[in-house]
Amino acid sequence: MTAAQGSPEECRGGAPVGHGPFAAGPAGVDPRAREAIENIVQAVRAGDDARIRTLLAALAAVADTAALLYLRERLYAAE
Repeated sequence: MTAAQGSPEECRGGAPVGHGPFAAGPAGVDPRAREAIENIVQAVRAGDDARIRTLLAALAAVADTAALLYLRERLYAAE
């Protein structure tokens, strides 16, 4: 991105995508994967191992590389 275009955050209205309760996620991520990812993040933060396993299985059915990278981003994001 050039200086004339601004930062990615500025182009999206100032808030980083993928953070907060209404995370939009990257444009290329399947909505089913986004929903599973947000549920996985909640289960990880709650320490619910059984739910994590179930949700990971559901994510595996619809995930691609972009979804997996988004999951990583969400898991490393501050609460």
